[in-house]
Amino acid sequence: MNVMQKAAYASVALAVASAQTASAAINFGTDQVQSGIKGTDATADSAVQRLVGNFMFFLGILAVLYWLYGGFLILSSGGDEEKVKKGKTILIHVGLGLLVIFLANSIVQWIIGKILV
Repeated sequence: MNVMQKAAYASVALAVASAQTASAAINFGTDQVQSGIKGTDATADSAVQRLVGNFMFFLGILAVLYWLYGGFLILSSGGDEEKVKKGKTILIHVGLGLLVIFLANSIVQWIIGKILV
């Protein structure tokens, strides 16, 4: 088994493991924010929170799909260095994007918590 095949199998195993835990691991802290805000489900603040939570969930799913696409590019490169480079770039950008998503959500939730509590 050559090095490229080992890397491909390792990437597939990592993708499967990450995809299974990604849906369970994504928690944008909506339960913590909801507990500190007074109001009913009909208030504007809960509607905005629900909208932001749904949007963050959508971005998380989109990032995982794009991450799988980057892994697929690496796996299907067939030794083409340009495709491997493009796949690695996609994986790095997705990682940075997820970091920005989580940080932005944390900062917004912290600000909402400080203002409304």
